[in-house]
Amino acid sequence: MAALTAERRAALQRERVARAEADAASRAKDEFLAILSHELRNPLAAISMASAVLEAGPRSRESSERLVASIRRQSQHLGRLIDDLLDIGRLTANKLILRKEPLELGGAVRRCVDTLATTRGLAADRIELELQAVWIDADPVRITQVLENLLGNALKHTPPDKRIRVLVRDIGAVAELRVEDEGFGIRPELLPNVFDPFTQGQQGLDRSAGGLGLGLTLVRRLTELHAGTIEAQSGGIDRGSAFTLRFPSRGPPLGAVSAASERARSDRPRRLLVVEDNVDARQTLRTLLETLGHEVHEAADGEAGVAAALERRPDLVFVDIGLPRLDGYEVARRLRAAKLAARLVALTGYGRDDDVRRAREAGFDEHLLKPATLEQLRAAIEAAA
Repeated sequence: MAALTAERRAALQRERVARAEADAASRAKDEFLAILSHELRNPLAAISMASAVLEAGPRSRESSERLVASIRRQSQHLGRLIDDLLDIGRLTANKLILRKEPLELGGAVRRCVDTLATTRGLAADRIELELQAVWIDADPVRITQVLENLLGNALKHTPPDKRIRVLVRDIGAVAELRVEDEGFGIRPELLPNVFDPFTQGQQGLDRSAGGLGLGLTLVRRLTELHAGTIEAQSGGIDRGSAFTLRFPSRGPPLGAVSAASERARSDRPRRLLVVEDNVDARQTLRTLLETLGHEVHEAADGEAGVAAALERRPDLVFVDIGLPRLDGYEVARRLRAAKLAARLVALTGYGRDDDVRRAREAGFDEHLLKPATLEQLRAAIEAAA
């Protein structure tokens, strides 16, 4: 009887522990969904209001530019939130695939800062750069994601009058990247868990710092996938923070070109074709590409896209996947069968690893997720050289 009683008590204890864990998981899920809802609704509200103001009637050029800049920033913020959620899922399931190539880390940092200056109106001296030329084997898209998260984190948590520095150093067989700021710092009790999912400092209801608490988790996982290490340091509240990443370095590849040469090539006018059935997306992308100085043609469905490509012989074709009449995969297959020499870029909302694989098998040279950044578009066009 005593043994039975002890066994029952142990079973009841296990049940209580399981129930407590289930309750904690449920609360965490509810809190995360509440945060996600808040983080999605804020940029949506800003986009909606800015659009309504623009539709209301003529405004001064300065006012219109402010509204357009707001729409651009909030759209990019939404894109980053969605990308972070999807990438965390891929990393958890071990389904994220790196596409490595030789990458000059200092140049990658400078391009990322240039993009932030363009998209966020960043002052030229807001981030101090000390960059040595050092090469690593890396996936350029994922390293850019690491840099955007680290720099975005520093900008978010550092007052405008405080310093942010980015250093890239060649230390023997190691490439070291360090992002330092004089911002709000990290509480000592939070520091050991700063790379854990959904870990954030205490925030009020306004959630002025924003975010889902996934950025640093992604940075750590992506760094480790590149055989790198990451370390966080902080002296505490209002004493700034520093993140140090180290990657195995390598020598420069044969035929390496300077960043200035790359930009000169990418700025050369190209003949481009946009195959997209969404009118707003197609016309907006065409306007942007024309603003960059390129000759741009468009098609609204797969069959028209194939015909336009064979007639116009563009240097590069941006192709949506979910097209009417012929889907994007079939467009690529037909253009490759016709021996079209153009670079083919899938520009799509389908972003699973299987979607990327199918795009490669169909004949695409590159796979970009919507909304593509200006830097991604420039890089795709430069690659068409």
